[in-house]
Amino acid sequence: MKKYIAVFLLCAGAFVFAQHQHEILKGRLSASVESGNFIPINGAEVYWKEHPVMKTVTDSLGNFELVYHEGLYNIGINKEGFISKEVRIESLDELVEVYLEPENLSNEKELDEIIVRQRAKAVSVKSGAVALTYTINKTELLKAACCNLAESFETNPTVDVSTTNAVTGSKQIKMLGLDQKYTSITVENMPEVRGLTSASGINFLPGTWINSIQLTKGGSTVNNGYEAITGQINTELVKYKDKNFTTFNFYGNQNSRLEFNVVNATQLENNWSNTGLVHLSGRFAKEDMNDDGFLDEPLSRQVNVMNILRYDGIQKNGWGSVFAIQALYDKQIGGEKGFHESTDRLTQNHYGLGIENSHLEIWNKTGYVFLDKPYQSIGLQTKFIHHALNSYFGQRLYNGNQNSVFANLIFESILGNTNNKYTVGAGYLHDSYNEDFESTNYKRTENVPGIFAEYTNTSLKDLTVVAGIRTDFHNLAGTQVLPRLNIRYSLLPKTTLRLAAGRGMRTANIFAENMQYFASSRQVYKKSGNGNIYGLEPEIAWNYGASLIQDFKVGSIRNTFTLDFYRTDFEKQVLVDLDRSSQELWFYNLDGNSYSNTFQAVWDVFPVYNLELHFAYKWYDIKTEYLDGKRQVPFTSKHRGLFSASYSTNETEKKSKWSFDLTLQYIGKQRLPDTSQNPVEFQREPYSPDYALLNAQISRHFSDKFRTYVGVENLGGYKQKNPVIDPENPFGSYMDTSIVYAPVVPAMFYLGFDLKL
Repeated sequence: MKKYIAVFLLCAGAFVFAQHQHEILKGRLSASVESGNFIPINGAEVYWKEHPVMKTVTDSLGNFELVYHEGLYNIGINKEGFISKEVRIESLDELVEVYLEPENLSNEKELDEIIVRQRAKAVSVKSGAVALTYTINKTELLKAACCNLAESFETNPTVDVSTTNAVTGSKQIKMLGLDQKYTSITVENMPEVRGLTSASGINFLPGTWINSIQLTKGGSTVNNGYEAITGQINTELVKYKDKNFTTFNFYGNQNSRLEFNVVNATQLENNWSNTGLVHLSGRFAKEDMNDDGFLDEPLSRQVNVMNILRYDGIQKNGWGSVFAIQALYDKQIGGEKGFHESTDRLTQNHYGLGIENSHLEIWNKTGYVFLDKPYQSIGLQTKFIHHALNSYFGQRLYNGNQNSVFANLIFESILGNTNNKYTVGAGYLHDSYNEDFESTNYKRTENVPGIFAEYTNTSLKDLTVVAGIRTDFHNLAGTQVLPRLNIRYSLLPKTTLRLAAGRGMRTANIFAENMQYFASSRQVYKKSGNGNIYGLEPEIAWNYGASLIQDFKVGSIRNTFTLDFYRTDFEKQVLVDLDRSSQELWFYNLDGNSYSNTFQAVWDVFPVYNLELHFAYKWYDIKTEYLDGKRQVPFTSKHRGLFSASYSTNETEKKSKWSFDLTLQYIGKQRLPDTSQNPVEFQREPYSPDYALLNAQISRHFSDKFRTYVGVENLGGYKQKNPVIDPENPFGSYMDTSIVYAPVVPAMFYLGFDLKL
C-alpha cells in the first residue's frame, strides 16, 4: 500500500503550478414572465463550451462570473425547465445579459410557478455526446424502489433486469441482449463491477448514493479501458455541491427486506468538503410462497460505508481532487426453509447455501486545469480494491480473493484551436486472483500496461468525429489493439444521427460470473484450450451501431423518437453451455460464429408539463455456435416491450405534492436450456411462455424536505411455476435452480420515506 501511495504522491508532486491574474466575464441570467417583467434565474449552470470544466452557477440574483482566457468564445447555459442556450462572447467590457425561455408551456405562468411546474426529462440523451449516451437523474431514480444499482433500471428500456436464480434471488442486467459482464460498469469513470464482483457487485451500490447514471451504448471512449464491448454504465456519486445537507432514507417490503441509508455532506474550509454515506440492509424472514421447501430469497445482511473527501479549487488555482474509501460486508444464507447454518452447513441434513463478500476499496481522482490554457488539463485516477468471497452451495465450495490496482493518467489539449481536441494517456491494471473451486486451486496474475489516444474534430458545424485507439500489453492475453470510432451528425436542427464502431477485450472469470448455476446438481466441466486464463483464451468482440433521434412538436406537445440498431460480433468468446447435458455445465472457447443483433424503438411524449409517457419496443437476434450446433442463446426474449407513465400534481410549495409512476413490461418467450435428458417429470418446455409485469408507485411530497412513497412490484402477481427442478431431492442428480425466466414471488408491496435536513 505504501508503494502505491508513494507513486501517487510523486505524480501529484510533478504538477507545478502558479496562480495568475485573469480577466473575468460577468453576466446576468433571467426570464420573462406574463407581466413583462424579468425575474432572475437562480442555480443555472454556466460554462465555457470550449472547455466545460470551467463553469459556475448563477446566484439568487441571476448573476455569474467566469474566468476568461484567450481561445474561449462561447458560453453554454443549462437550467432544468428551460431551453438550453449558447451565447457568443464578443467583449468583456459590458455585462452579458442572457434570457432563457421556459420549455413546453401551454400557458403563460408566473416564473415562480414555471420553475416549480416544469418537469425536466428524468432520462435524457446527452445532446453534445458523440456516442449514444443517456443520463438518468434523481427524478428517474425516485420513480421506483431503486434500492441498488441493479434495480435502478426497472423503468428504463435500454437495460434489461432479470432474476438469475430461484434460490439466491440475485438480479443481473443485460445491455444489447448480452450479459452484464460485457458492459463496463464504472463509478466516477473508474472500473467497479468486475472480477470476483462480476455477478454481485451491481447490488453493492445503494440507490441513495447515486446522483446520476450515464449509460452509453456500444463502444465507449478508449480513456476508460479495454473492457467495454456492449457499452458503459457510469455512476456519479452524491457529493457536497453548494450547501450542507443530511438525508435519511428508510425502505421496507412485505418480504421483510429492510434498508436504512444516511448521507451527510458538509463544507469544510478552503474549498474542501466531506460526504459520508452509510447503508444498512437485510432480509430477516424465511419466505416460501410457492411451497417448494426452498426460500424464495435468501436471508441477508449488509453493512456498507463510504467517505468522500473533495477539494474543488478549479476556479481558484486549477486543482481539483476527490479521495474516497469504502468498506462493505455482505452475507446471504439460503436454501431449504429448514436449513440452519450452525448445524447443517456442508452436510446433507438440509440443503443450504451461503455467500459472504468482504470488500475494501480506496480511490482518488486528481486533476489540474491550466488556467492560462483552460482547454488543457491533466488528471490522474488511482484505485485499489481488495475483495474476498467465500461461498458454499450444498456441499460445493467456491472461495476467492482478488487484489486489484488501477491507474490512469490523462492529458487533454488542442491542436491549433478548440475544433481539434486530443487526449493521450497511459494506464495500468493489475489483478491478482486466488480461487478455490471444489477441490481445485486456480491462481493467476494479470498485469496490463496500456497507452491510448483520442482525437475529436468539430470543424464542421453539424459534424463531430471522435476517433480513438488504445494498445494494451496483457501478460496473459497478449498485445491487444483496440480502435473505436464515434460520429455525430445533425441532419436537421432536431434530427441527430450517430454512428459507432469499436473493438473490446476482456478476460472471463468463469466461476464468479456463473455462481447462479452452482446451486444446482450440475457437474462443472471446462474444456481447456491454448489460453492462459483457466486454459481459455480472452474474449474479443467488435460492436457496430447506428442511432437516429428526432425531436418534434405536435402543437405544443413535445415528442422524441429514437431508433437504434447494434450488432456485436465475437472473434473469441468463452461459452457457458447448459445444453450439452441436462446434468452438466460446460465452459469452453467459441469455435465458430457468435453474434448479437439488437433493434430498439422508443417514443417519448410529454403531453403537458407534469406528464411523461414512454413507449419502447426491442427486438433481439442472438445466436452462438456451441459444440452441438448453432442455437439461440438461452434466457433471451426475441421481443420485449415497455410502457411507462409518470404524472405529478403541483402546489404552491415549490414541490410536487403527489407523484404517480407506472411501468408495464412485456417479455416474450425465451429459449430454455435443454432438459430432455432428464426423466419426464423433471423436464421443462423448450420455450417459456410470454408474460407481462406491472410495477406502480405513489409518492407524497409533504415539503421539499420530506417524502413518503408506497409501491408494488409485479402487481399482476405473475410468477414462474416450479422454478426448482426436483426440490424434494436437493442432493440428487436432477435438482436444478438455474432455469428461471420470470419472477418466483407474486406481488410485492413496499413503502419508505426520505427526510432531508
